[in-house]
Order: sequence, then C-alpha cells, then structure tokens
Amino acid sequence: MGIDGSYGTSQNIRVTKIVISLPSTAAAVLSLCLLLQPALVRAQELVTDRPDQTESAVVVPRGSVQVEAGLQGARDDEGERREVLEGPSTLVRLGVAEGWELRLGWDGVVREEVAGRTVADGAGDAELGLKLRLPAASGLEAALLAGLSLPVGEDGVSSGRADPSVRLALARDLTPDRGLGVNLGLARTSAESPAGRTRTETDAFYSVVLGLALAPRWGAFVESFGEVGLTEGAEGPRHALDGGVTWLLRDRLQLDAFVGVGLSSAADDWFAGAGLSVRWDKEPRRARSSRRGRSPARPNR
Repeated sequence: MGIDGSYGTSQNIRVTKIVISLPSTAAAVLSLCLLLQPALVRAQELVTDRPDQTESAVVVPRGSVQVEAGLQGARDDEGERREVLEGPSTLVRLGVAEGWELRLGWDGVVREEVAGRTVADGAGDAELGLKLRLPAASGLEAALLAGLSLPVGEDGVSSGRADPSVRLALARDLTPDRGLGVNLGLARTSAESPAGRTRTETDAFYSVVLGLALAPRWGAFVESFGEVGLTEGAEGPRHALDGGVTWLLRDRLQLDAFVGVGLSSAADDWFAGAGLSVRWDKEPRRARSSRRGRSPARPNR
C-alpha cells in the first residue's frame, strides 16, 4: 500500500521460530536499508503488496528490485488452542519489463503449536509468480497476477505439491488521500490430512481494502477479506477483518504493522504482524553526446 492510500497482501496467516535472533536480524536489515536508501534514484512512489491481504494493481518499475518482508502470528481458540508464528515471510519483486514484474516469495520459517504441542517447525514453501499491468478505464488501475507454489519446504510444513493461483487486482483513487483496492481470485491449496494423505482443494478468495493518508509519511488501511472452499467436503468459509498503519521512513523504505480478527468459526480468532519494504531503482543510463562529457538519458522505467 502506498503512503497516500493507493493500492496494494499476502497469504494466509501462519507463525515463526527463527533459529537466528529476530530482533538483531531485523535491526541489521533496517540498518542496511538506511545506508543504501540515500543512493536510490527518485522515481515512481513506493507502493507495496503488504501489510494488507490485497495485492496492489501497481507493477514495480522496469529495472527496479523491491523487497517486502515481515513477521506474523495467529491464534485460534476454537477447540484446541492453535498458535502459529511465521517469518521472515519474504516477497522479492523484480521489474523485468514495462508493465511486467517477476515475483519470488518464501513463507519463511513456520512454527505451529496445537494445545501446547509442536506440530510443525521448519522452513516453508516458496512461490514463483508474475504480475502484468492491464489496460483499464480512466481512473482505474488493473493487474493480473499468476503464481505457482514450489514445495521446497521441510516435512510437516510444505504442502508437498505445486499449487497454482490467479487473481485480478483492481484499484481506484477515491480522493487525493483515499484509495480503494479489490482482489478476486482462485487458488489450489494442498495440505496433509490427519490420515497422512495429501488433499488438494480449490478456493475462491476476495479482499476489499480502503487506504487512507493520515499525514505526509503515514498511512492506514481497513480491510475485509476471506476465502470459500469450492471442493466438496471443504472446511467452512473463512472471513476476517484487519487494519494497520504504514510509515514511510525514507522515500523508498516503509515500515508497517497490522492486526486483525476472524469473522467466521473457520478463521483464526486473531492475527498480527509487522514488516518492512524497500526498493532499489536502476540508475538512469547516460549516453555519450557528440560533445565532451555525457548527457543524461531518459530513466529506464
């Protein structure tokens, strides 16, 4: 999400045990970003696909690299208490061409406990995807996203199968400081059943988010999202409500935090998280002129 409320996810909330120290790692990453940030070239504003569940309709500029990472946790007290911690969930967005971006994601390290017993603890799966900017009516932004999960995670954490997903992202600025984003999509989701068999289901999902600009570098959002199983015997629908804030620490460095609650029995009772996003833009190319010296070429966006 942009600081002005413009759009832009993620995935289902899970939870995390990191072997290394999370506070020291986060501090090191933030320090590195602060050191690199002044060298960035001013270009398109920073619009992220986190911390909300709604993917933005904005594509990373050509030649740019954008990294979005965070930690998140969830708890569900329906029946036996279930707690999940996950991180650092990471999304790397590469502007490979005008209107195209390549997406590389990783769930991070996942730790899940049920009634105090650890049922999963290890590295999660990865995902490979593309985002394509679509032509749209005046004032409307649209993008098509396609992804494929890669079952590279550890046993007990990995889905065990490559699961595809597709979504349509739409966005419109309502006012100079308010924006609306909508996502609609389908996803295949695999998981191991209690009997030890892998079951794959098809889910339809949605999200609607309102972004607000609170101050020159502060933003906020409120969002409704959920998914409904389309496969026979699927678990009941999962609907949730969340909200959060973003702080644009530098022009290309954003911090965020969010919290949410489940609205249906199948959803987690509550979830929360925090993270950061940073973008490195490609330096403008300089072409030789017929005279001495160099003249700047148009930035490669």
